[in-house]
Formats: sequence, C-alpha cells, structure tokens
Amino acid sequence: MKLKKKIDLVSFIKKVKECESEVCLVTEEGDRLDLKSALAQYVLVTLSKQETLLENSEIICSLEDEKQLADFLERR
Repeated sequence: MKLKKKIDLVSFIKKVKECESEVCLVTEEGDRLDLKSALAQYVLVTLSKQETLLENSEIICSLEDEKQLADFLERR
C-alpha cells in the first residue's frame, strides 16, 4: 500500500500507535522502518518533505491494521 498524498502525518502516526501489529515503511532502497518507533516517525516526517521518496515507499501491515489505516492508504 502507498500513503495518500498530503495526509495529516500527526493523525497517521496516532493511528499507527493504535495498531496491534507492526506497521512498516519500506523505502525504494529496501530499508524497513517500524513506524511505531519515534526515530522512524522522525524519518517519515523528513521523507514527507521529499515527495518522490515517500511516493516510492510502501506501507506494510496486517490486514486488520490496513483497515484501521484505510483513510491514509491507497491501493497501487
């Protein structure tokens, strides 16, 4: 799944914290960042300033968490 453009990152991060399973951002280079980590959240905010990097990244999570994050995700 990809993140929708121009989402409210604060709201997204709050929803990620509510998820039961791991929610990861996988970059184009294959880096895997656990978005429940404060450091990974900081990286996400930094990446949001570079739209092409964020657009080429993917969100990986369980099907249950995907439903919870649906407002922020788009299908490929």
